[in-house]
Amino acid sequence: VDPVIDELEKKGCEILTELVKGETAEAAPAGDLNSMITDLQKMGDQSQVASDTPPDKLLAQLKDLELSGEVWYLYAPHFDMRNVGDSLATQGTWVKKTCAFSWEVPEQHKIHIPEGLRVPSEGLPYAVDDPDEVNRHDWVCQHRKIWLTPRVVQFLKQRATQWYIYWPHWRVIAGPGNEVAGLVALANTWVKRTAQFSEKLGKDEKSFVGEGQVVYISGGVKMVEAPLERRRHQYIDEHRCIVLSSRMQLVQGKDSLFMQ
Repeated sequence: VDPVIDELEKKGCEILTELVKGETAEAAPAGDLNSMITDLQKMGDQSQVASDTPPDKLLAQLKDLELSGEVWYLYAPHFDMRNVGDSLATQGTWVKKTCAFSWEVPEQHKIHIPEGLRVPSEGLPYAVDDPDEVNRHDWVCQHRKIWLTPRVVQFLKQRATQWYIYWPHWRVIAGPGNEVAGLVALANTWVKRTAQFSEKLGKDEKSFVGEGQVVYISGGVKMVEAPLERRRHQYIDEHRCIVLSSRMQLVQGKDSLFMQ
């Protein structure tokens, strides 16, 4: 790696780390990528490290260091981003393919992130500078642009298929081969995106199921095994993990399930 690239990357990390550390809901939005690159250009001009690479190519290489993986967006106040490349969700939230409000984004273009889950990203989170995104609404300035590797996206999507139930509220419905085909609610209850107590979850983190309603699942009923979920509370062994059948879908903007 070119020695100036190495120096500029370190300086860039310092700049963005300080911006993220100081970010609050009331803080002024961080400068966009172009202004940061301008600052780094000045640092490069003043650097005592010799380089055979032209400045414009140096800056292009610096951008390339960060622009690998898939582009996603997150709402910064919902994350602790003090560790560069490691965003910790401080409440149930989303990563999205757009800065639009989460309830406006189709399910296939967003991934739910439960409280306490760490989202590893490549490089640094940037202020949103995409022309199609910056003018969506007044809160775009509170969003950040991140790059996720395909492996991380796959993990997050797979985890998002897992739902949790309070087991005493359910009875198994057996299929033709005696497999678990579905569950019937024995009381008004919830299907939840995490094993946390339902009263502590937001409306988009749980789906109400009325007494007698059937929920179809695939893959059976499993004990809660995810370390993050097992730390939620002392009643975790009374919960179970399920994957909803493709016959079950969330109604956009509602807090209930319906069957196709």
